[in-house]
Amino acid sequence: MVNESAIYNLDWLGFDWSPWLSLDPDSEELAALSTDAGLYRVRHETYGGLIYIGETGRSLRGRIRSLIRGVFDDEMPFSDPHTASPSLWAIADRHGSGFEVSGTTPPEAEDKQQRKAIEDALIALHRRETETNLIGNFGRMPPGYSKSKKRSSGVRGGHSDDDTLRSFLRGIDPLPWSNPTGITDQDWMGLSWSSPRPLSESAGSVPVDGGLYRIWNPDNVPPLEYIGESVTLSDRLNRHRRNRDKGLYFSYVTRPEFEEKFQLSQAESELLGAHWLACRKAPRDQY
Repeated sequence: MVNESAIYNLDWLGFDWSPWLSLDPDSEELAALSTDAGLYRVRHETYGGLIYIGETGRSLRGRIRSLIRGVFDDEMPFSDPHTASPSLWAIADRHGSGFEVSGTTPPEAEDKQQRKAIEDALIALHRRETETNLIGNFGRMPPGYSKSKKRSSGVRGGHSDDDTLRSFLRGIDPLPWSNPTGITDQDWMGLSWSSPRPLSESAGSVPVDGGLYRIWNPDNVPPLEYIGESVTLSDRLNRHRRNRDKGLYFSYVTRPEFEEKFQLSQAESELLGAHWLACRKAPRDQY
């Protein structure tokens, strides 16, 4: 049986993970990592669970080196070349070193669509098993810090007592995870999905609320065609209606309690992860 729950184990989700290696800048352990495409997970001794899950289509070793570049400097690094580096800097600033990383380079990682779907599956499982949000994913930061922007802006973040400048984003609770395999059912993942309708009938029938949606070919499922989120469902599905085969079906669920775009992105990622776990495939037109 595939190990879905033990997030630290070297066989998590059935993949062959490397041993946990130190991210200390003076350590030479990262040389043991592969230079193939892959996925990786980061933890810190102060935090329960993981703090970041990522993927790369290039060198796994190179991507992780870019992640820690500047993390132990006096100034917070910019958010490029790695968007999670500012978050790790804030953790190191408050709690010191203590980072470890583990990576995997399965054959599936050579395919971009599969690799990104597996990343979403790992994030979804982490949320399901720990009921926590990864502090470094979705642009999040630890409380009390503002996040650096890209190098071209010249704007560095750092510790901040000004609430208007802080970049902490409160994550959402995990989805209910009931009926996770019924990807076209009206109760998939414990949500109350609308009745399926042809995409050609979306005009005027979809609310303006924010929420999540899915699109599929009723004659060829699984997998789904697409999973998405929008702060305005009606506008987004109208665009799909104009650009896609009108014989496709759609269904949506409103989530007005998700007031921030990143909260919808978290829920979308969780659905994409659940979809991969159910089908071992990404939606056909995803990523």
